[in-house]
Amino acid sequence: GLLWYPDYETAWSDAGCKNELPLPFTRGDRPEYATHLECCKNAYGGQTSGKCLSELASPPTTSPTISGGVIDFWYPDYSAAWSDAGCKNE
Repeated sequence: GLLWYPDYETAWSDAGCKNELPLPFTRGDRPEYATHLECCKNAYGGQTSGKCLSELASPPTTSPTISGGVIDFWYPDYSAAWSDAGCKNE
């Protein structure tokens, strides 16, 4: 299918969005979205399980990294004494 819709047959905490045909509802009976992400954001925003977002083709991660596994930001080095500390990006 071309449109994405919320899976109301599954418990909200475990549900995601589908684009399967035939539609399990009459058009207009539930929201329809142009993209999988738009459906997740609107129908499952705040879903603590992350189930909907985990089903995206390129799901977000809880600890994003750039290629090579090196992070692309700096943070304070709290493991050293203040007088010796600096910033790290490891």
